[in-house]
Amino acid sequence: MTNFSRPSVLLALTAIFALAALIGGPGNPFDVTLNNWAAGLRQPNPQLTSLIVILTQFGSIYATVGLGLASCAWLAFRRRFRVATLLAALVIVERLSVDGLKLAISRPRPDLELLPLMPGSFSYPSGHSANSMAVFTAIALLAAPPAWRRLALAIAIALGLVIGMTRIFLGVHWPSDVIGGWAWGLLLVGLMLEAGRRSGAIEAQHDVIGGHLPPASQD
Repeated sequence: MTNFSRPSVLLALTAIFALAALIGGPGNPFDVTLNNWAAGLRQPNPQLTSLIVILTQFGSIYATVGLGLASCAWLAFRRRFRVATLLAALVIVERLSVDGLKLAISRPRPDLELLPLMPGSFSYPSGHSANSMAVFTAIALLAAPPAWRRLALAIAIALGLVIGMTRIFLGVHWPSDVIGGWAWGLLLVGLMLEAGRRSGAIEAQHDVIGGHLPPASQD
């Protein structure tokens, strides 16, 4: 499996994030077309829309920060204090960096006829997409038992992808916002793994997510 901290992977994720920031948004035909297509799905399917409104909340700051802190508490209970600190730092840095990027890039949200819950923040990158991809993936890598790590990682990435797609369906983000959020979340995970190896919080190994060795704490 991919090692997220490889320089080539980090560079690719950075390029995807930058490209989505530069060319996406209201002037991009792909973004506009896909948002219009999603609007056509929403209007005749109010029950599906209501279900997706619930599903998208699993990527909210409350859900992801809450799950992240619970995982940190579990790691601390297992006396893996430096790994718990690493995960806590990832959760905090991801949230603060997304808020800062939204302000710096200042991309407007799509015009929306639908939701009274339309977020008031700027659009790029999608916070729900970055939140879920970063936090769920980090938990899978750092807190899941080694024997279950591959499955946990697959589930984490699948959940991140689904939550990102709910943002497109609901029309609260441009598709490029979601792509950028996914890329940013995985980029921070890669940087977290590298920082953990350099600090000795997790072991340097050929495949941290391959299940050969746990990302062992040195505490």
